[in-house]
Amino acid sequence: MEQSLFPLKYRLRKTSEPVEIVAWETAEKGARSESDWVSYIDSAGVEHIKEHLTLEWDFLVDSPFESMMKQFEPTKFSEYDPWEVRRYDMVQRQVIDKGICIQLAVECADKIISSLMPKEESI
Repeated sequence: MEQSLFPLKYRLRKTSEPVEIVAWETAEKGARSESDWVSYIDSAGVEHIKEHLTLEWDFLVDSPFESMMKQFEPTKFSEYDPWEVRRYDMVQRQVIDKGICIQLAVECADKIISSLMPKEESI
């Protein structure tokens, strides 16, 4: 089984308690159903088996991607610089779509931007 670059972490929507989802069944994607259930392990290590919950409605996804990308966001001084915006967009796409580590994605984006920029503007 392939491991995700950004494993999903969940929180209960009502309490914000972090949980580990073990299994779930959803009858209709995006809608509640009487037959929906979720099995999860709570923060105290207690396993909740087939709780009458819906994964999409009762849980929030915590993704580390947003916090990791903050270090590469355009600064206030450069937010209107089209090259910096392109660089950020390329890094984001490489990390999400291709699973490339952030540092390598930044290096690749810098090389591509440098090759596209007019010679007097190069980074």
